[in-house]
Amino acid sequence: MGARRVMYWRQPANRRTMQNYLELARAVSSRLNVLDARETRWSAEVTLRRRANEPDAPGMFVSLTARDVAEEVFHVTLDASGGAGSGFVARETGDGVATAPSSSALVADRSVLVLRAERRCVEDPIEVKEYAHRCATHRLTHRAKIEGTQFWSGDFAVRVGKVENMQGTYAGAVLEFEYGPVSVPEAAEPALKEFTHFATEALRDVVSGDVHSRDVLDEKGTRNTSSDDGQSQRKENKENASEYENALVAVPDSTLAAFGLNARPFGDAAAATLYVACVMSMQS
Repeated sequence: MGARRVMYWRQPANRRTMQNYLELARAVSSRLNVLDARETRWSAEVTLRRRANEPDAPGMFVSLTARDVAEEVFHVTLDASGGAGSGFVARETGDGVATAPSSSALVADRSVLVLRAERRCVEDPIEVKEYAHRCATHRLTHRAKIEGTQFWSGDFAVRVGKVENMQGTYAGAVLEFEYGPVSVPEAAEPALKEFTHFATEALRDVVSGDVHSRDVLDEKGTRNTSSDDGQSQRKENKENASEYENALVAVPDSTLAAFGLNARPFGDAAAATLYVACVMSMQS
């Protein structure tokens, strides 16, 4: 496993479309998969359950077991087919033969409970089931499904995925970079920072190019450079260009530090915490 960066594509709601996501996914594949590595599917799901306060809420009068249960409980399901937190995804050798995935990638989907108010995670399978059972008075209020593709670009696992909400509507895009051959967080940071900078620069025109290309056309279909409308549009483009300068927003490092995971950003708890922060930031 390795240290990772999880990012989301910050877009206005009216520009958040599947077409834009497909353009991003194609660009990621063509520009970052320089070794033509085999691409596989990956997914994750984040659900949020909140304590119900209505008098007739299910289990309200039999909730003694619900004592000390958090008001908000995030349940994160991580894909076991080589996705985040499962160890290395299958890599191809020089002869084109894929190596076997790590043993942790052969188990069923893994679940992690993220308790933001308490700044802690529950990841032991038995403890996850017991804690979830105590959430009888909680109701589902949010669900985000992340689904996309992943591949190796040298020592970096690259993942790009679309986010769908509870209604199955496209809600945004997530981009993730994971540095594999490392067991010490400090050793991963320089390489991860450099690769992230390279990748975001390579994708800059995709995530911000549509803003720069907008112009007002006159009745003949040519660019209007003299009218008030043309001038105001160019001013808006300039303002939007600044807004889109950092269109790919990374979940801050302080997120893991708040959960005490900055010293071990390699496992399921770290991946789940980053996904929760990413999905909730996209909604704000």
